[in-house]
Amino acid sequence: MGTERSGGPGRTTRHLVAIGALLLAMATAPRIGAAFDTSEAFAKGTSIVSLQMGGGAQANIETLFSDITFLEFTPRVSYLPFEPFGSGWYLAALEPGLEGWFEYYFNPKHAGAGGLKAALRLHAIGFGRVVPYLELTAGAGGAGLRVPESQSPFTFILEGGVGFSVFVAEDLAINVGYRIQHMSNGGTSKPNFGFEANVGVVGVSYFFH
Repeated sequence: MGTERSGGPGRTTRHLVAIGALLLAMATAPRIGAAFDTSEAFAKGTSIVSLQMGGGAQANIETLFSDITFLEFTPRVSYLPFEPFGSGWYLAALEPGLEGWFEYYFNPKHAGAGGLKAALRLHAIGFGRVVPYLELTAGAGGAGLRVPESQSPFTFILEGGVGFSVFVAEDLAINVGYRIQHMSNGGTSKPNFGFEANVGVVGVSYFFH
């Protein structure tokens, strides 16, 4: 049992980020210097469909620690209602959207969870094809995991994250990011300790104008 917990999804988080960074380097090396107007990519009225996957491991600072690890799939649909704002290196764009979340837990037992989140990304689009971002997500769903930190079938999920996208075409970007995730039932039942997790995310986004 100890050997099982030392590998798997705990390492998968780091592996996903490393693989994503490698894919970015391979896919963008010939094109990264080419001129690219990100303000057109993030123009008002643009729709974005993102397919994302990742992995996470529990990061609680509390006494309770069940060594929770998981893989996840988080498809995202967004619409840009505003034009980019600012100028120069602080040119930015807001991306509000909806993100589904589906998690499969490996430790300390096999279980699933899923639901829907509201999501908001702030993109720094003044750097050409490389676009750093900050993000927040918040939502709710159902969880089958039963551990001392959470015994409820209902859960809230809250995340904050950072990452970057690289445009490999005018309407296609590859994303790599990190999130800190909090899950709890919000006091709707007891116990309500909740837990936090470090999550690595890689994905691809399609832009429709």
